Amino acid sequence: MAGLRHLFSPVKIGALELENRAVMPGMTLGFGVDDEGCLTRRLTAFYAERAKGRPGMIIASSTMVHPAGRGAPGPRRMFLWSDRVLPGLRELADAVHRHGVKIGLQLTQPGGMDSSGMMVGPSHVPPMAAGRHAASRGMTGEEIGEIARGFGVAAGLCVRAGFDYVEINAAFDYLLSQFLIPYYNRRTDEYGGTLENRARFLLQAVREVREAAGSLVPVGVKVNGDDFLPEAGWTLPDACRLAPILEAAGVSCLHIAGGVVGGRRWFVPSMYEEQGAYLCLAEEVKRHTSLPVMAVVRIKDPAMADDIVRLGKADLVAMGRAHIADPTFIDKARRGQLAEIRPCIAECKGCIGAFDRPGGEVSCTVNPRAGREHAVAEVQGEKAGSPRRVLVAGAGCAGLEAARRAAFAGHNVILCESRGRVGGQLRWAGIMPKRREIADIIPWYERQLHQLGVEIRLNTPVDERLLARIRPDVLVAATGSLPEVPLGFVAGLENINSIQVITVDELLEEQRPAGGHVLVVGSDQIGLQVADHLSESGATVSVAAQERYLAMKMATADRLYLLQRVVQEKDLAIYRGVRQVRILPFDEVRIVDRNGRETRVAVDTVVLASHRVPDAQLAGIAEGMGMEVHCVGDARRVAGEDRATILAAIADGYDVGSRI
Repeated sequence: MAGLRHLFSPVKIGALELENRAVMPGMTLGFGVDDEGCLTRRLTAFYAERAKGRPGMIIASSTMVHPAGRGAPGPRRMFLWSDRVLPGLRELADAVHRHGVKIGLQLTQPGGMDSSGMMVGPSHVPPMAAGRHAASRGMTGEEIGEIARGFGVAAGLCVRAGFDYVEINAAFDYLLSQFLIPYYNRRTDEYGGTLENRARFLLQAVREVREAAGSLVPVGVKVNGDDFLPEAGWTLPDACRLAPILEAAGVSCLHIAGGVVGGRRWFVPSMYEEQGAYLCLAEEVKRHTSLPVMAVVRIKDPAMADDIVRLGKADLVAMGRAHIADPTFIDKARRGQLAEIRPCIAECKGCIGAFDRPGGEVSCTVNPRAGREHAVAEVQGEKAGSPRRVLVAGAGCAGLEAARRAAFAGHNVILCESRGRVGGQLRWAGIMPKRREIADIIPWYERQLHQLGVEIRLNTPVDERLLARIRPDVLVAATGSLPEVPLGFVAGLENINSIQVITVDELLEEQRPAGGHVLVVGSDQIGLQVADHLSESGATVSVAAQERYLAMKMATADRLYLLQRVVQEKDLAIYRGVRQVRILPFDEVRIVDRNGRETRVAVDTVVLASHRVPDAQLAGIAEGMGMEVHCVGDARRVAGEDRATILAAIADGYDVGSRI
């Protein structure tokens, strides 16, 4: 704690005293709410687990303050307009308070629906321009007043349930934020035009919430510092002008976020954004108000958080995904055990990527237990009374997690890796441009395995002889996958003269040179990231994509940054909807589209980065020897929407390690 004394110094928000300045901000989770909008024990267990780390405050989220939003698209939310929610709210507040942590609730209205099911908002905006939040008509003054009063009703429920803090969410592209943004708000009445008019709805909500909350429960506002919209957006000068207006209205804290759907930068950005990417927004707003200001977005390093407070850039630091990845993140930082913190790798697949499809629920790439705290117990040494000898073959992410979880339960674990170091494809993923953080999880695994007594044998491939010598009770086959030459897709390999054809494994693991004109075959995350990587070394890169849409296994919040790099910034030649790559005599290469049209491309090297098959040979051998065998990660399956991802591999490893 001595080294992080600024982060762990007390702070006041109005009448509320926090013992430290680390905050778990409100995040939409998509779980823990029943059909009646009441929270369940699943949500309580999730937040109670994070309260054990004793941040200064936890702000719960996923709420809706008025029934008009029930038909709007999006994940499940609490319905904060009826006493029915009180028992669950009280249970949540009590569970967090038991650990000495303050709790707040974020009040949100995701959008409006009228009685006919028509989307309503500030104004009618053409659907193709406004994306998922397009409104069919503008709200009436009566509707605005009714929803503003709904914020007050919701705040009253929070106070009755024992919450310490209430935060109004006017950030991102929720309803209050839409009124602030000129792009969405094209009104000509008292709610449109000037900043003061566009903020009128928000200020009505603030008045209602303050009256309901009383003098002892402070009210905060979360607002964007910048939307990063290409036109007619909410900008940093707007946020700086709004700050003193909110201060005069009696707000006690400002929480400064950034980004909306359709903006140039994502509101929950991936590793392509630098850590602390939006800190400058909070820092500038702080210059225009005497209120405590909370910084958020891409802050996961306790030392960075401490510096933010020390340098006066913000008064509080919100770290959301860091708390999902490691529930006891703050307690470890307090004790100076920074190397023990399981790091968020900002890959987005488990968190914000959950909402790429309807009904998604937040999990975590590096913490498979996230969201399952109510159902999956963590008891170290629970199987120590009857330990089994477990051999894990392969030290990629699936094997590392299986070994860790089995050893955590008390089993005797041997981890064998054919290479000279652990990490598997995580290491190659980490050398892709702007994706270094993926490999940050490897040192954490190495440290955990050492502490749990796992025997790690490097340069040790597992074969029948080794199986016979060790005679494990259980074999976990984490042997990954092998590249497959897509013979139907790439035709004419027999015609090659001087063109080099290599797999992505050979390119990265054997560091085979690939210069000049390179054709990457494959357009999922591997192919597109490799194309980005090769272009950094000066190669002229083309991509042959069977699919029309690129890198679809990546989370949207991650994929859009990659597409911006390779499509917009680098303008790589990407051929979509390709039927075949045809190699003719004399090294002539043609791309054939689905209509049979052919395009000739210059090629010196072809990199095969598409088709892969599970490497299940070892599993078959062990089963033939009568052993209990579990395949995890790519060795189990690579096909499917959520397969061949880090999220799927670690989740497999965790589940198998837990069941042994």
